[in-house]
Amino acid sequence: MTAVTDPTARQATLDELRLAMGELLGAERRLRGREQRGRDQQQGRDLTHSQLRALFVLGKADEVTAGELARSADLNPASVTAMLDQLEANGIVERRRSSQDRRMCMVSLTESGRAVVDDHRARWQAMWEESLRDLAEEELAAALRVMRTMTALFDGL
Repeated sequence: MTAVTDPTARQATLDELRLAMGELLGAERRLRGREQRGRDQQQGRDLTHSQLRALFVLGKADEVTAGELARSADLNPASVTAMLDQLEANGIVERRRSSQDRRMCMVSLTESGRAVVDDHRARWQAMWEESLRDLAEEELAAALRVMRTMTALFDGL
């Protein structure tokens, strides 16, 4: 990988990166907006992006607290409670009180929920592979470094 040595070219590249980051964040906001509008039409059949993020977190652990789920999925605790109500009613998750601290609610996937997560994960994996198939491994590694650097920048603001 060659570093940009021309200050003007580097500044132009940084400006393009900043614009692209804004476009990415805008696309994510639009996705959340579509998700919010679709909740009224959903009637419990389809999963929202936020629900999938939470379910993917649950898919990596046997069980987590509702608070841990909110933090890991970048959701607020009140919306997680409502989300869990719906997911539990649909047989995707189950909740129980912690035996060590009755104030804590433990959340886990049901067998049906694990199948849902596995199915969605396979579809997302296929979409990612298809969308990014023309990028070399080095480009993907560079993108990963940039994304983590931008995350640290935003978290530090």
